[in-house]
Amino acid sequence: MIPTFTYPIVLIPAGVMVLLTLSFGLWAQARPGQGVRVVGQRPLIQGLGMALVLAGLGVGLAEPRWGLPEVPRLTVHVVVDASRSMLVRDCAGNSRWEAATAILDRLWSQPGNVVQFSLDLLTGDTIPLMPPGEDGALLRDALKAVQPGAIGSPGTSLGRGIPQIVATVERQTPAVILLVSDGEETWEGGSEAQQRALTFLQDAKLPLYALALGDSAAQPVPSVDPKEPTAISTANPQLLKVLAEGSGGTLLDPKENLAALFHKLADGQLAMPLARSRQPAHPELGAWFALIGLGLWLLATGKPLRAWRLALSLLVCLGWASPGRAALPWPQGIKAWVAQEALERGELALAQKWMPRGDQPNHRLLAARINLKAQDFGAALTILTPLTGQGAPKPIPVWRAPALLLAARACMALERPEEAKEFLQRVLREEPGRPEAVHNLQSLIKNSPLPPPAPKKPPPPPPIRPSMGARQDELEGIQQKLPPKPPPGGVKDI
Repeated sequence: MIPTFTYPIVLIPAGVMVLLTLSFGLWAQARPGQGVRVVGQRPLIQGLGMALVLAGLGVGLAEPRWGLPEVPRLTVHVVVDASRSMLVRDCAGNSRWEAATAILDRLWSQPGNVVQFSLDLLTGDTIPLMPPGEDGALLRDALKAVQPGAIGSPGTSLGRGIPQIVATVERQTPAVILLVSDGEETWEGGSEAQQRALTFLQDAKLPLYALALGDSAAQPVPSVDPKEPTAISTANPQLLKVLAEGSGGTLLDPKENLAALFHKLADGQLAMPLARSRQPAHPELGAWFALIGLGLWLLATGKPLRAWRLALSLLVCLGWASPGRAALPWPQGIKAWVAQEALERGELALAQKWMPRGDQPNHRLLAARINLKAQDFGAALTILTPLTGQGAPKPIPVWRAPALLLAARACMALERPEEAKEFLQRVLREEPGRPEAVHNLQSLIKNSPLPPPAPKKPPPPPPIRPSMGARQDELEGIQQKLPPKPPPGGVKDI
């Protein structure tokens, strides 16, 4: 695979200097001076060595990129056309909507541990259904609940909908758009919608992969109300092809293996725009070129260094043959590089052998990934402990969220969901709205058993009513406290 470069402009001056150095070497070789002959120098080999040194300098500064990303991750924003035209039955006897759901069912039924999917509907508006996540069953259930033409504004507006989707995608994150549609634009002219959508896609460096469904011939759209006039739909795959190829994507065949395609994009086997690529940079390649060039230059210097060659060769041989050679520690950066390369090739044993033991956050993340791959989840948690403490430096470093996510993954493998929830909540407190943390936390909450209902509090007892005997005693006591009743007045009989 041909590597890409972070700063390819550096290769131009480096190439010019390499050509000049080779030209001077050839010129000096063709016209050797008296001093060159006496000393025994070989200008052509010296020029080649110096050219390699300059080439290594240029390659190192340009930063070639290849291989598996340190944290493979890709978000596929699935956009499905949900207008009434998707009900046309011109896909081998099935409707366009049934063909779309069948394709997405196949995609989401396969494991995608490095790929996240979101789901949005496209009509005259954009209707977000699911945030990015890895729960394929939840995505399939959400799509089954949709009836084309019954949600959002009527018709399809690619010119307005795609810019709205692009605005929700974070910049500099590995992401692509998968558009499943018949390509029919009903709100404005096709060229105007195409130009507007393409401008937003190119500005965001966001590739669009399109699946065109339907026949280019005019087809009647099934009507719910027989009194309404019959609408005509014409699929336009050419519009989708222009959008896809203009944004850096491609127009896909409905029978293509989408899961394999997205895994290659996530693993770095297929190129993505540099702004959204997570392939690691390897400036050390330039150092190897420079070392080889320096060796050639020293070999061609002639008599001044000839006396030292035997001594240098003996030192190198003694160093490799010495029994204490194994005791010399390798730099952690070299060990991390070898372990990363081994992990990319799937050589787990070699990756474990060269696993870095340094305290740098990137080295700890790599060691945790190797332990997770080897299913040593306890060791992964131990390595990540210094990175997942309660306190975090401000501003939040880039390694903080991956460390917490890896720790949550290890806790779930150890069947400790409460600790996994704590790690995910910590991610959301430090980086609100992070998609993978939101989705994983929703999955944990959904799968957790419901707590038992709280016992009902019995009603308070009724107040105690006094007995009739006590009430009678109270009345008699009141009567005794009242003043005596005066005798009645009148004529007294004798």
